[in-house]
Amino acid sequence: MDTVTHALLGALVAQAAAPRRSRLSTGERLVLAGTAAAFPDVDFAGFLIDPLRFLADWHQGPTHSLLLMPLWALVLGGGFVWLTGRRSAFVEATLVCALALTSHIVSDLITVYGTAILAPWSDWRPALGFTFVMDPLFTGLVGLALLLSLRARSLQWVARAGLIALCGYVGNQALLREQALNLAELHARQGGIENPEVAVLPQPFSPFNWTLLVIDGDRYHRAQANLVGHRPPVPDLIGLRPLRALAESYRSPTELRWESLDRWGATEEQRALAQELWRRRDFAPFRRFAVYPSLSSVDLRDGETCVWFTDLRYDLPTLPDTFRYGFCRTTPYQDWRLHRLRYLRDDSRQPLR
Repeated sequence: MDTVTHALLGALVAQAAAPRRSRLSTGERLVLAGTAAAFPDVDFAGFLIDPLRFLADWHQGPTHSLLLMPLWALVLGGGFVWLTGRRSAFVEATLVCALALTSHIVSDLITVYGTAILAPWSDWRPALGFTFVMDPLFTGLVGLALLLSLRARSLQWVARAGLIALCGYVGNQALLREQALNLAELHARQGGIENPEVAVLPQPFSPFNWTLLVIDGDRYHRAQANLVGHRPPVPDLIGLRPLRALAESYRSPTELRWESLDRWGATEEQRALAQELWRRRDFAPFRRFAVYPSLSSVDLRDGETCVWFTDLRYDLPTLPDTFRYGFCRTTPYQDWRLHRLRYLRDDSRQPLR
């Protein structure tokens, strides 16, 4: 989830749990909870140090751990006391921080990224995959419930009702995920694919938009589905046409367009080169990160060769692949050097080693 949504959700949870007699004012509770709920995303600083290690190990890592959550709550609650000099509010401030931190961890669990909830004891990264990383309806529900709670006399009950509605929305997304899985499984059966792995990925604009994946060895079968076939919720304006083209990629279950992708490329030469580079020691972080790895492209430009890999979890139709990491060299006698392509850019890369 985006950091703004996390902050709003943390504030809403703090409102719902507000005691009748509080040592914190409503404003203090909201600011403290919003700050604590945003805190886990401080790990974004790791991107400036090493973008690849950030993706593979640091993001949604220790700052998102349920095991370490009490420590972060104590630190943030202590920080509040240090700034305000109100020692009597330490326990309540720490509890507010604990609730807000937990709301952040739980709301990241429902996306596809994977959250290291047991760090540093384990690097297990569960991901429920119900919700896209930026969901306007999710954020809107949270914001509306928070606003109404501030205007109501019984703010706790309004906030609690908002959380119940939010849980209902996420529960509905879980049911939609099952529908999307059924579509992917149907395609696998109709295609005679033996022992397939199927996966579905939530997409932007609508809870009905899903990417369907059928994995058959080193071949992916992919389709973009809108489970109810509704029209794109993006107006046909000049400035919004790229977003409208993206929204129009999601089709009703009766109009799906399946495409086949070779994980390591379309030719024997590409496959051999991609698999050689994939196994390199300095590419281990990307191997840990990528759940559905695929060759993105092999670029030949001005005598230089670049081989880019992606993770299909984050790629969107009609847009450049999101996380592209790979290797470049200018002559066959040079060693390959690790790079990343910057987001939404095909002509801007960053050397990593």
